[in-house]
Amino acid sequence: MDVNTVRLILASSSKYRQQQLANLGINTDAIAPGIDETASAGEKPDALAARLASEKAATVADAHPSAIVIGADQVAVVNDGDTTHVLGKPGTHENAVRQLKLCVGKAVEFYSAVSVCHKDSDKQVTRVEITTVTFLELTDKEIQQYLLAETPYDCAGSFKSEGRGVLLFDRIASRDPNALIGLPLMLLRDLLSELDVSLLDIACSAG
Repeated sequence: MDVNTVRLILASSSKYRQQQLANLGINTDAIAPGIDETASAGEKPDALAARLASEKAATVADAHPSAIVIGADQVAVVNDGDTTHVLGKPGTHENAVRQLKLCVGKAVEFYSAVSVCHKDSDKQVTRVEITTVTFLELTDKEIQQYLLAETPYDCAGSFKSEGRGVLLFDRIASRDPNALIGLPLMLLRDLLSELDVSLLDIACSAG
């Protein structure tokens, strides 16, 4: 596809994902898909992330069939030995404290899914990037100090890896550290290439 005519739409209201693309010099339209994000019974985290990313992209693409629509979703899970906990957006300080206390000294798996959909050519591809974050043995004081400084209450897992949150980690295992912010850019590049679209061309042309 001609990078000068291709239109990208981000099927998301996430300011963080929009900023990730803006950092590449790409300003996209962003449309919230308004889908039900409830997990199905017994649905695994990777399958949930992939399904939601796919549904977001397809829903917006139905109304914009000539555009390439990007859907993304992220599911984070931590196991405390007895129970596997899904870490959503905490919303409040108290919930964020509980989430970070669950993560202390443990490995947290982040399943970041991307789906790209182009209705006019009847193409859609979806994949999941997995990132493992191992947290330090944080004290209650450090947790409080971090949350009061960054207020990451709209972030799954209660941290911002692009900010002070990276100081909470012992290690990160991932092909693409951008995945933690919500949109794995290298995976997006790969998926767009399957639709004969070069993300590098778009980014360089935009700049």
